[in-house]
Amino acid sequence: MLRRPITVAPLLVVVLVLTSGCGGPSSSAAFTGTRVDPPFTASSTPLTDEDGQPFSLHDDLDTRLTLVFFGYTHCPDICPTVLASVASALQRLDPDERAQVKLEFVTSDPERDSPAVMRRYLDHFDESFAGLTGSLTDIAEVAKSLGVFVDVGSADPDGRVDPNSHGTYVIGLDRDGTAPVFWGQETSPHEFATDFATLLG
Repeated sequence: MLRRPITVAPLLVVVLVLTSGCGGPSSSAAFTGTRVDPPFTASSTPLTDEDGQPFSLHDDLDTRLTLVFFGYTHCPDICPTVLASVASALQRLDPDERAQVKLEFVTSDPERDSPAVMRRYLDHFDESFAGLTGSLTDIAEVAKSLGVFVDVGSADPDGRVDPNSHGTYVIGLDRDGTAPVFWGQETSPHEFATDFATLLG
């Protein structure tokens, strides 16, 4: 399977892209996300959670579906749009389904995105969203394992990050740290919710 890096997209070959259908979230509805075969496997390299504890996207997942998004709190457009769409999608799930989904926001700007900064930012979208940080090298390594590009050399002298220095995809991880699916930034809340219900069904 050819995996060729590109600047803002997962390094993967599209196996199947289906268009979304009408109606509410349902396991029988059409699937919008892009399936990856073979799936990516998250690196076991630990990042750091909001409590300062090591957290691995390979070893420490405790929900059936973990959504991973790489971004930064000063992102002016794509990051807040995607996070708002995911938050809206989660509100459309029933409580049992909702309890089985978690989002991990991995900063691509660890110099400015402290745990406290990420917490305030994520609370604007959904209080269940969690933030992860670490060295930019470790973050880029974890991102690469999931087919996402994070540029380790794009900060200017003032520490500002190029807004195109991270991928814009939401990656779906199973409990065992494998990633069989991703969604593009244009995915609607309805499409996210329908796919989440399908994956949990």
